[in-house]
Amino acid sequence: MKAAESEVPDVHFSVDKQNIALWPREPPPKTDPSLVLRKSLTVRAAVIILTLGLATTILLQAALYPWFMRTISEVKTNAQLLKGRVDNISTLGSEIKRNRGGMEATGIQVQKVNASLDHVRSQIWKLETGVKEANAQIQMLTSSWEAVNHLNAQIPELKRNLDKASSLNAKVRELQTSLENISKLLKQQNDILQMVSQGWKYFKGNFYYFSKVPKTWYSAQQFCVSRNSQLTSVTSESEQEFLYKMAGGLFYWIGLTKAGSEGDWYWVDDTPFNKVQSARFWIPGEPNNAGNNEHCANIKMSSLQSWNDASCDNKFLFICKRPYIPSEP
Repeated sequence: MKAAESEVPDVHFSVDKQNIALWPREPPPKTDPSLVLRKSLTVRAAVIILTLGLATTILLQAALYPWFMRTISEVKTNAQLLKGRVDNISTLGSEIKRNRGGMEATGIQVQKVNASLDHVRSQIWKLETGVKEANAQIQMLTSSWEAVNHLNAQIPELKRNLDKASSLNAKVRELQTSLENISKLLKQQNDILQMVSQGWKYFKGNFYYFSKVPKTWYSAQQFCVSRNSQLTSVTSESEQEFLYKMAGGLFYWIGLTKAGSEGDWYWVDDTPFNKVQSARFWIPGEPNNAGNNEHCANIKMSSLQSWNDASCDNKFLFICKRPYIPSEP
C-alpha cells in the first residue's frame, strides 16, 4: 500500500475562460481491463439507482404535489388567519393598554363614587332622622291642630264674650277717666283749700294774695318773690274785674312798672304787655307821670277803669300772683 501510494501521480489543473482541466503531470498509466469492467458495472448500477431514485422522486412528486399544494394553500390560509389574529391580538393589546388607563381612571372614579355614596348614605341617614323628627313634630302639630279646631269651635262664644268684655272695658275706661278727673279735681280742690287756708284767693288757674300790710312797690315785689310769686299781672277783662272787686276800693300795687320817665310799661312777671287792651283799664287821664316820678301802677278805684300811676316809694297794699301747679301725688 505504501508503494501504491508512492506511485500515485501528481495532479495539476489549469483554468481558461470556459473550461477547467485536470490532468496528471504525466500520462496515466494503463489500467487493467477487469478493473475497467468493474468500474463500468459500478457506474451502470449507480446510474440505474439514480434513475430509479429519480423516477421514484417524480412519481412521489406527481402523487404528493396536489396534496403538497393543498397543504401549502392551507398553510397560507392559516398563516393569513394567524396574521389576522395576530393583528387582532395587537389591536386588542393596544385596546387593553388604552383600556388599562381607562380602568385606572375608572377605578379612581369608582373610589370617588364610593366616597360620594358614603356621603350620600350619611345624608340619607340624616334625612331619615330628620323625617322621624318631622313625623314626631307632625304628630304634635296634629294634636295641636285638633286643640285649635276645638278652640275655633269656641271662637263665636268667645267673640260674644269679648264684645261684652270690650263694652265693659269701655265703660270701665270711662269710669276710670271720670275717677281720674274726679281725683284731679279733688286734688286740685285740696291744693286750693290749702292755699286758701294760707290767705290766697283762687281764680281761673291762679292764686292771688291780697296783703294786709302796705309796702313800697319794690318791698311788695320782694315779699311776693319770697312767696314764690310776683306782683300780679292783668291779662284779661275778667281778671281785671276780679281784682278791682276784691280790692274793694282800696289802693293795691300791681306788677306794672316802667324804667324811667321815657321807658315803656311792662309786667314784672314777664307777661307780654298789651298796650291796646290795657288802655281800657287806666283811669281817664292816667298815666300822667305827675312830677316825672310815677313809674309804678296800682289799682285805685273799684271799677274797670281803675289803674293809676304813682311813685314807687308810696306805701300801698299789694296783690301777689302765682299760677296753680298741681302738687306731687
